Amino acid sequence: MDKTKEWELEMLMEKLRAKTGQFKSFYDSAKALRMALLEKRYPVDSVERSQLHKCLDTLQHNIKVTTVQAMVERLESVSRQLGLKFVAGPSGLDFFISTDMFYLELVLEPSGGVKDVKVHHEGKVEQPQSCEELVACLSRRDFSDFTAQLEGLASIYQLNAEKKVKCKAYAALTSLETDLQTLASLQSYIKEPYNLVHKSPVGILHKRRGGHCMKLVYFVSQYDLLDPVNKVTRPLTESLEVGHSVTVCMEGSSAHKLQTSTLVSINRSTKICTPVYAPLTSQNSASLPACFVLKLHQPMPVCLALVHRIQSVTEIECGDLSNPSPLLSLITQHVSQGKLDTRGLLVNLPDQQHCYFMTDSPQLDAVLIHNIPFSLPQHVPQILSLLRQQALFNSVVSSCIRLNTRHGDKTAMLEEPALSWQLPRGPLDHLLEESRDLDKTVMLEVSALSWQRLSVSLEHPLEESMATVELDLSDITQPTCKIYTAAGDTSPDYATKVFQRCLSIPVTMRALIKCWQREGSGMKEASESSNNGPMGGLGGLPGGG
Repeated sequence: MDKTKEWELEMLMEKLRAKTGQFKSFYDSAKALRMALLEKRYPVDSVERSQLHKCLDTLQHNIKVTTVQAMVERLESVSRQLGLKFVAGPSGLDFFISTDMFYLELVLEPSGGVKDVKVHHEGKVEQPQSCEELVACLSRRDFSDFTAQLEGLASIYQLNAEKKVKCKAYAALTSLETDLQTLASLQSYIKEPYNLVHKSPVGILHKRRGGHCMKLVYFVSQYDLLDPVNKVTRPLTESLEVGHSVTVCMEGSSAHKLQTSTLVSINRSTKICTPVYAPLTSQNSASLPACFVLKLHQPMPVCLALVHRIQSVTEIECGDLSNPSPLLSLITQHVSQGKLDTRGLLVNLPDQQHCYFMTDSPQLDAVLIHNIPFSLPQHVPQILSLLRQQALFNSVVSSCIRLNTRHGDKTAMLEEPALSWQLPRGPLDHLLEESRDLDKTVMLEVSALSWQRLSVSLEHPLEESMATVELDLSDITQPTCKIYTAAGDTSPDYATKVFQRCLSIPVTMRALIKCWQREGSGMKEASESSNNGPMGGLGGLPGGG
């Protein structure tokens, strides 16, 4: 009986061994699946076809690209996802990804590497240009970046117009980019990146890279430069990907007259070079169902007063203004992702704990802005100047908003020395400690006086009166502080110096409180010294002793 079972098992194993030789490789299976989808004799409805394509794309995404065949399949998959045409050339190593407005010519190497990628736009008479950015991303097998660049190229032509009109869209966008580069060259003498960001009319300009749009970095706060891992401040360089930025794009809209050639020239007749803007004419412009757009890297709360100023510059509506919110509330909700409100915002510092209450002004409503449409190159410096002002205001207010902060959080405070003789801790001990933490907490009120001025009020640590610090943000690079106390003898210079270096309300208030405490200790020591000196006490009085 046992021999019979062994014989049956051996027969079964022989069948399995015979079957394994018939299995196809994963690439052959994927190819067979693709061919099956293309066979007309197997009718598949659109839903099933899209599901099969999605599964096939997922498989392709997880295959490591090491051969020409794998590279071709991945490129075909990316093209299909974006609705682009993918065609093989006659040599077997050249391929084309195309729409009706542009095409990419890809030349592969037999090893699977990428030799060259050329981009040709419809309507351009010059030869297709090699694109190093596309070659680089494909060489490192970064297909996510390749997809993003294809989307960026396709977005230029997403207009509701005929082909002849769409051709002018690319000319308009490239002309604008050339003009912005001309404006950036006016401040080329500024070598310090921090000043370049905040003083150049277009900030730090990053040129278009392949399908990546031109980017303008217009504001960088001190918090943007913090390295939380190494706990150091990184030096600001032009290549550092930090701060507030916009990308220069084009979107479909109602008809606008847009440039089709450059409009900006530089007047060098005086010591200071200034830009000169040529007016729009029939020779240098065209009416297109589109407008230029500055896309914010992240949505930004912008007060209505600034939005109206931007709209007065561009003469184009900017966002939905029908449902505004109080500015400080909107900033708090946006920064905390809806987890916090404006009351009881805790900030733990090494030797202090602050609790902030935000007081909104009824005249300062705001909305979230994602995009800012415009039509002329001279609009960009004016828009960025207003965005800088709002970014500075938001950054200063955001310094009071800390997630995951609670009373007595020792992770951000100096640890107190442990006492070995303490009794075991119980619920009452925790309540007493929290009560002590509340007693030590400094209560502060932040009020928005305007979109350029904030006030911070607190109880003076030495006097039984209120003290107020007013922050003037009208000068982006040189914000100032004014201090109002009952005594009226506090110099604002120290607080201004601290604030300019950190742009942080908690850090500035901590430094100011410690300064007041040092002054109080100095006055106390001076008083004690005078009382205990050679003329102090009864022995110092006439006839004493």
